[in-house]
Amino acid sequence: MKVIFCEECGGRNNVKDELLEQIDSQPISCQFCGNVMSKETIIPHKCPDKTINTLHYHLLIIDDDVFHLQLMKKTLEKEYTVSIASTGIHGLDLAAERQPDLILLDLNMPGMDGYEVCKRLKENPVTRKIAVIFVSARDREDDECRGFSLGAVDYISKPINLQILNARIMAQLRIRQLLTQQKQQAESMIESLQQNSMEVESEQERLRRENSGLMAILDNLPEKVLVQDINRRISWANRAAAAMCGLPLSEMTGRSSAEIISRSGAACDECLPGSARKLPRFIHLPLFDEDGGPEGAAHILPEEREQPVQLCQAAESAINSFIDQNRQAVKESLATILFGIDAIGSMLRNNKEFETIGRPVIKAAEQLDQMICSLLDFERLGKND
Repeated sequence: MKVIFCEECGGRNNVKDELLEQIDSQPISCQFCGNVMSKETIIPHKCPDKTINTLHYHLLIIDDDVFHLQLMKKTLEKEYTVSIASTGIHGLDLAAERQPDLILLDLNMPGMDGYEVCKRLKENPVTRKIAVIFVSARDREDDECRGFSLGAVDYISKPINLQILNARIMAQLRIRQLLTQQKQQAESMIESLQQNSMEVESEQERLRRENSGLMAILDNLPEKVLVQDINRRISWANRAAAAMCGLPLSEMTGRSSAEIISRSGAACDECLPGSARKLPRFIHLPLFDEDGGPEGAAHILPEEREQPVQLCQAAESAINSFIDQNRQAVKESLATILFGIDAIGSMLRNNKEFETIGRPVIKAAEQLDQMICSLLDFERLGKND
């Protein structure tokens, strides 16, 4: 035999093994409410090879009728862990100490009755969430209504049908189990969301730092940089561009890019076609979002660099000054070299080894003399012109 529980009423059903094996083709009806149970509806109540162990559920019975108390304990402790109390005060102490899953509470007790016990249970944060089922020999509607108003989850009349009692206990324990599972899932989801949020915030902070660094670099470039949005409105400009336009960034932002570019004294063939060709031209760079859609455009005007021309002029001036100061000394040095080579050649005219080496040297010296003299004469003629 196997024990399964009805999804509808929580009723405990004893089912033969062979019937349970055939549940795919022949569903089983609940012995209490008649609900048709399929394999899917009983899976949450049993493990693959064994029924659920209900002994981990802890019940507390509070009743002044000792006979009824012992009968309930003997019946229920076969399936559950059971504690008993014969007075309301003792019941409150046990509830706070042992934290049962469910309390079966008798209404009619001397001294502190069931209503007062339930009221104190719900007022105490330690016992507030424990499910309470009232048990009473009275069956008046106002008693039942008052019990629910105090926070009870069910109301059972004496004499008790043990099968019905067990079904209602199991239904409440099942609800408690589902609530616990939902709480755990919610806490896990919240923890996951918090972790994801922390990761997103960390990534956003990293991107913010990178973006801040990039914007600082762009802001200090000598090149003029203008950025426009999808509506062709200026969204940002660096210092060089703002100075060129003669406006602070706060006054440029939101204005038409065509207006700002015209004010800058430059042109953009994409935004202002037909502008005068003599104007310096912005480089137009389309910008795209993460999905590849258009996001705007950046305009970059390269810095005009005159330094290389100035360097060339300075170098030319230095060369001309050197030639002016050393023209005669260069000619005299060349004449001395040529005279010396010619004299050495006359002294060693009969030396065949010198003839082989010296002739190319003499020829090279004569060519060098001609080139330098031509260069000096060309430079002087250029200055006179």
